[in-house]
Amino acid sequence: MPLPDWILEWIQKDRLVASKYRTSRKYLRHSKRIQFLEGEKDKNTDNWAWFKYVVISQKHGKYWVRFTDGVYECSCPFFKHRKICSHILGVAQLIDVWPKKESIFPS
Repeated sequence: MPLPDWILEWIQKDRLVASKYRTSRKYLRHSKRIQFLEGEKDKNTDNWAWFKYVVISQKHGKYWVRFTDGVYECSCPFFKHRKICSHILGVAQLIDVWPKKESIFPS
């Protein structure tokens, strides 16, 4: 599944994000290694109930990406301000589980 339109629009509108990330629609870079740590799928729906990945960047170090009850979290400082980051987008692109708009921009 490609990058959802709402994420692409958000990247283009937010100057800090647009300057940090290229809108190449590809967040899996050679400089990042994404490794699955643990997780569990819902037996009834075969969707992820929760999981944890570690994203290792040569430049910035290690960050943990967690997904629980449909909500992503990351240990990086950028996530604390924007509720989304390149680490989350990299994991989402790898496993095709995209964050829901409501989990980042609640109405």
